[in-house]
Amino acid sequence: MAFITTKAGSGQVIHCASVEKPSVSDRQVRVSLAKRPVSRVAVLLALFLLSSPDGGAGTFRWVDDQGKIHYTDLVPPEEAKRPHAKLNPNAQTIEVIEGQKTPEQFENIKRLRQLRIDQQRVLAMQKDNDSSLLRTYRSVEEMQMALQNKINTIDSTIKIADSNRQHQEENLRSQVKRAAEMELSGQSVPKNLRDSIESTRRQIATYQEKIRVLENSNREIAKSFEKDLERFKSLENIRLHPEYGSLDWRTQSPYADIGILSVACCKPASCGYAWALAKEYVKLKSNKQLVTETETILQTVSPRDEKDLALLVVRIAGKTADVLFLDTACHTSSLGDEFCIGESVKNIRSGFAPYIEHGLSVAGY
Repeated sequence: MAFITTKAGSGQVIHCASVEKPSVSDRQVRVSLAKRPVSRVAVLLALFLLSSPDGGAGTFRWVDDQGKIHYTDLVPPEEAKRPHAKLNPNAQTIEVIEGQKTPEQFENIKRLRQLRIDQQRVLAMQKDNDSSLLRTYRSVEEMQMALQNKINTIDSTIKIADSNRQHQEENLRSQVKRAAEMELSGQSVPKNLRDSIESTRRQIATYQEKIRVLENSNREIAKSFEKDLERFKSLENIRLHPEYGSLDWRTQSPYADIGILSVACCKPASCGYAWALAKEYVKLKSNKQLVTETETILQTVSPRDEKDLALLVVRIAGKTADVLFLDTACHTSSLGDEFCIGESVKNIRSGFAPYIEHGLSVAGY
């Protein structure tokens, strides 16, 4: 049986057996590899695939209990229960065989799939908001001008309402004075005057409420604009720094999905603090730039190499509680997939919920 065995990590272990003498096509591999740097694992895997009698059509990749990665032309019967991937001659995954699962594992997979559906919905909403923002404004200065115009318009309406209120207060003072003089002279206050006084008081109350609503509207508009302004600046910064990568989130391949549910729940009263803890956790576990930081998304830059990790936390609204879901993604490559099933990534995913829950408990939630 031909096989190649590798172990992820700095202490890379490589075993080769039954690898035949390089064929003519191997020369093409060496020429291609000479043009760009590749790992020893990639070189050995390429030669292994070329040396296979069927051109690598029956090559599989699987991981044992010690985290050692195997490439074989057949999966040993005792290992068939493990998740494994079938590779094409280019060493690309063409099929993922999940292996045997316990009922609990099946439930976790089902839950994880639903979380990622919700995750994509949150990301799609943000993408729509970003597109709308970029279509509406061309610069920070234009946004600030638009904000000032809106505030000026509302301020003008407030001034008109306040002027009307003052006018009605003068009418009320006059009406009340006239009613008081009539009572002092022993005359009864006529019904139309009493009704007029009550009507004026209601009008004054209406103008006061209108002014209150307009002032609140001004504050809300300014607050919303501030968020939009920060997001606009962030999008502009991403545009100026291509090294941050794409804002599109690429879920890791099923082969590299370790199936750990990184989920924390929070009640409405505690979600603001829980979100702050989530941001704290992301910064603690990653030194990467946050390319999205909103009230529902925390996302770091895209992975740039095989040992790079991207983190994403989304806040998914629920009926009685919100869900904070942390997901991970690695480089789009076989080595990236291997890194994503390593202990360091597992620890980051498994440590998320305890970190949030402990922080909420300490804060008294």
